[in-house]
Amino acid sequence: MLRPKSRVSAVTPKIILLLLSYLFLVSAAIFGLVGSYRVDVLRTDLAKVNAARDAAEHRETEFKTREAAVAGAEAKIAEAENKATKAQTELLTLQNEKAELESKLEASRNEIAALQKRVGEAGPAASPSQNPDAVSKPKQQPITSGPSVEIAQGPAEEATPPPPPQPKRRKTAPRKAPEAASTPEITSYSSAKALATFTPLPRYPARERSDSVTGIGVCILSVDPASGRVSAASMEQSTGDSTLDKSAVNAFRKWRFKPGTVSKVRIPIEFSMPGASH
Repeated sequence: MLRPKSRVSAVTPKIILLLLSYLFLVSAAIFGLVGSYRVDVLRTDLAKVNAARDAAEHRETEFKTREAAVAGAEAKIAEAENKATKAQTELLTLQNEKAELESKLEASRNEIAALQKRVGEAGPAASPSQNPDAVSKPKQQPITSGPSVEIAQGPAEEATPPPPPQPKRRKTAPRKAPEAASTPEITSYSSAKALATFTPLPRYPARERSDSVTGIGVCILSVDPASGRVSAASMEQSTGDSTLDKSAVNAFRKWRFKPGTVSKVRIPIEFSMPGASH
């Protein structure tokens, strides 16, 4: 009976060792699984941290880019403000210049009005632009060639004028001059010139200029005493050319006189070429 007991006692330590070895293996496996899981978790966390770092760096780059853009925009805004300030300064300068020019213009208008008032008080004879003598001044200008139009004052009003030297002037104003003395209501040009306020000179037609057509005539003006405007104009003595007569009549119809001064005016007119004697 002693032998079986010794066998049981000998087998029992082996089983215990096997169980302990199995437990150690199971524990090692469990620890290994836990360690690998922790490693995976750590790797995942590391990947997330790297991604977060990359995102942060990207955001920082974007922030710097935006800061640069904002700085550029602020520089442009500052430049635009400087330009606006300069423009406002220039605008103020222009407004001041405009005000000065307006004041000068107003002063000039006042001077012109004062001069016009003086001219109106002194009479048309004091104004070169309205003086009938100024109409004949173009003849005295330094023109070397071309025809001229002249209001012949003296010959038409003399009682015994000399005959015209040129053969083309078959009909001249001086031959009709004696009628001026016999018609008191008709005012001569020498008397009416101081009463005229607007005296445009007749135009020399181009065709007659090129053909060297000349002539002397006399035009009669009917003036409305109330307004001083010419109501009718006709050739008392023709120049010998209908176109010259028409040009003279058209010009004399535009003449103006002081109201209540004349009713009829006789005006001699001469169309002549350079070098012709009068």
